[in-house]
Amino acid sequence: MEQGSRSLLVILCVALLLGAVVVGVHPAYRKALVSIAKGQPAESPIWKANKDYYPDVSLPDAPAASPAAETSAETAPAI
Repeated sequence: MEQGSRSLLVILCVALLLGAVVVGVHPAYRKALVSIAKGQPAESPIWKANKDYYPDVSLPDAPAASPAAETSAETAPAI
C-alpha cells in the first residue's frame, strides 16, 4: 500500500512540474494564468481563441445570447 501511495505522489509531482514548465514556456498559457489571477478570465487568449469553437459555453459574468433565447424574446407578447 505504501508503494502505491508513493507512486501516486511521484506521478502528481511530475504532472505539477510539467504543468509549470508548460506555463513557463508557452506565452498564451502565461497570459491565461495572469488573467485568471486578476479575476478576468474572459481576457485570456485561450478563452478568446476557443470562444468561436464553443459558442454555447460562456462565463458566469458574460452570458452568451443564444439564438433560441433571442427568438423567444422577440415573439413574446409585450405586457
